[in-house]
Amino acid sequence: MKRLLPFFWCLILWPQIVWGHAALVATSLTPGAVLAQAPAEISLAFNEAITVTQVQLIDPSGARLATHVIQDAPAEIRIPVPADPATGTYLLSWRVVSADGHPVGGALDYAIGTPSAQGLAQDTGTSTARDDLIWLARWLGYLCLFVASGAALFRLLNPTDMQGWARPFVKLGIALLPVSLALQGLDLRGAPWSGLVGLDVWQTALDSRYAWTLGLMLLALLAASQAIGRPAGPLQRLMAAASPLLAAVSLAASGHASTASPQWLARPAVAVHGLMAIAWLGTLVPLMRSLREPSARHTAAQHLLDRPSAIMPLACYARWIPSVVMLLIGTGLVLAGLQLDQPGDLWHTAYGRVLLAKLVLVVLLLSIAARNRWRLTQASLGGTPGARQSLVRSIALEALIAVVLLAVLSLWRFTPPPRSLDAGLGLVRTATQNLGFPETLENRQVRATLSPNSGNIWSIRLQTPDKAAFPAQAVTLVLTNPAEGIEALTRPARPLSGGLWRVSLPTLPTAGHWQVALDILVNDFDQITLDGPAPPAAPAPASTTH
Repeated sequence: MKRLLPFFWCLILWPQIVWGHAALVATSLTPGAVLAQAPAEISLAFNEAITVTQVQLIDPSGARLATHVIQDAPAEIRIPVPADPATGTYLLSWRVVSADGHPVGGALDYAIGTPSAQGLAQDTGTSTARDDLIWLARWLGYLCLFVASGAALFRLLNPTDMQGWARPFVKLGIALLPVSLALQGLDLRGAPWSGLVGLDVWQTALDSRYAWTLGLMLLALLAASQAIGRPAGPLQRLMAAASPLLAAVSLAASGHASTASPQWLARPAVAVHGLMAIAWLGTLVPLMRSLREPSARHTAAQHLLDRPSAIMPLACYARWIPSVVMLLIGTGLVLAGLQLDQPGDLWHTAYGRVLLAKLVLVVLLLSIAARNRWRLTQASLGGTPGARQSLVRSIALEALIAVVLLAVLSLWRFTPPPRSLDAGLGLVRTATQNLGFPETLENRQVRATLSPNSGNIWSIRLQTPDKAAFPAQAVTLVLTNPAEGIEALTRPARPLSGGLWRVSLPTLPTAGHWQVALDILVNDFDQITLDGPAPPAAPAPASTTH
């Protein structure tokens, strides 16, 4: 362990400058531009420093042209365009990593001479296995981290209990770290599973901010392995204190909450919030186990609450847990305020809905914890018959809800906060349910009917559930092709009348399975996103007169 301490201090003291989600703010070409000849290069400018993970330039035949990226400034890249005499529509797909460690992508189309004349292929569905595995690995990783660090922390309350039961969680947590690293690399590059055999995916993952989180999690788990299952001693006590601290710092090393502005407030708030969560939720199982042990039995001992040096774990736990919960709530409110622009973001954004689910679970936990603290704990310390058994059952329920809470929090990996959705051109998108019906996308508020016409003109009709025209300030059509690694291509629609909108879409230079999405701006504060597979393209006319 001594060899790991220098690495730990390097990670903590390394200067870090971080921002939020990157957004595209300027391009050298107007989307859909028709040019007489190929440009020498294409430039993209972002609102913050980025790291490029993938750039593809696709010609009218669907072939990928050899190209490279020049990055003269942290927030700007240039892509030289190879000399290609072919006329038709070209597509530039880019994928970058923002400073908070999350991937952001987009696509830019332009044509040389005359736009291409082939249509879109209908989507048959794309696999979400990678996203599911990312969520599962993150959930299990958090669970192992909380259990191991919480067990280590509990040894400070009860040094005689070695907490050997938690060692399998340490081993599982360490085993999940390379899995999480691999999934991070695949996601950042948008690469298929075969990308794992190459070095690019792994190098990209190691260069990301999330690699810092995984490294600190490794140190936290290694410290926990030294703190549990071993006789009490100075090294054991040091590692028992270091494990939850390292775990808390790992949570603040990357992610949405840590990259909010101002940094001097956001990052410490995340670390304190994580430490308090471990001190509460991570110690529930050790506390429950201690109450089942014969050594936990006691006689009337209310006076022990005033003597921390002589009390048993339950009395000590009851003494400091109110302060822990208060700090947890306080830092949570600070972080929510940094991420949300307005209260409506709680139900109008995916990030807010996850936060709302978290709040519901936290309120449930607090109600159970209050009953445990001021009713069952007092009765257990007073020797009331059956009180200890009731407390054990109540803590078990509390621990189960905590497991569900960690599963909900893992969904934040896929939901950029509202503060990021407002930046740039709005190319940061969240994945929603694939509705599976080609011509119609809908939710409880709006029904959108898409009708591709000849000449690549699409009609979009928006209606309320009672078939009235749905009022909208703006509508944007978004196309993606995950199977081909092509990022979001956006087109604003033009309003007509009676809820009808029209959008001119380029004939894209690649087939495959396309996904269509609609961003519907209802007013200055509300936006609805619908998505599903792209409708089949209308047949091209036999001849066209220009």
